[in-house]
Amino acid sequence: STYALAASAPVTGLFTADGNFGIAIAAVGMLSTLGVTLATDAYGPVADNAGGIAEMAELPSSVREKTDALDALGNTTAATGKGFAIGSAVLTALALLGTYTSSAGLTAVDLLQVNTIPGVLVGACLPYVFASLTMTAVNSSAQEIIREIRRQFRDIPGLREKRPGVKCDPKRC
Repeated sequence: STYALAASAPVTGLFTADGNFGIAIAAVGMLSTLGVTLATDAYGPVADNAGGIAEMAELPSSVREKTDALDALGNTTAATGKGFAIGSAVLTALALLGTYTSSAGLTAVDLLQVNTIPGVLVGACLPYVFASLTMTAVNSSAQEIIREIRRQFRDIPGLREKRPGVKCDPKRC
C-alpha cells in the first residue's frame, strides 16, 4: 500500500497542476529512460549465453561464477525495464481515458453501466488486433521474398552452384 500511495501522489499532483497534460508528461518522462533500460535488458541473454558457453567449454568454475553474477545483474535490469514500461503504459492509458472523457463531454465513466465493460474489453484488445495484423503482413511479405528466392535458384542456371558471372536479381525481391 505504501508503493501505491507513493506512485499515486505524483499523478494526483500532476493532474491537479496540468490536467491530462501533466499525466501525459509523466508518461513521457518515464518513457524517456526506456531506451537505455531496454538496451541494458538485452544484456541478460548475452551473459546467460556466455555462462552456457563457459560450461560447455569446460572452463574453470571461477568463470562460471562470474557469468552467473553478470546474469543476475541482467535479470535485475530486465525486471526494472519491465516495471518502467508497465508504469508508463498505465500513465498513458490514464491520459488517454482522461482526454477521451474530456473530448466526448463525459463527466464520469460509470463502470456499472452495461456498455462500459464490453467497451473497455474491446478497447484493451485492439492493440493485439493491430499487432497481429502487422505480424501477418510481415509474414506475407517474407513468404513472397522466400518464394522469389526459390524461383531464382530454380530458374537461373548456375546460381545455386555459384558459377562466376551468374547473378541473382535482387530487384525482384
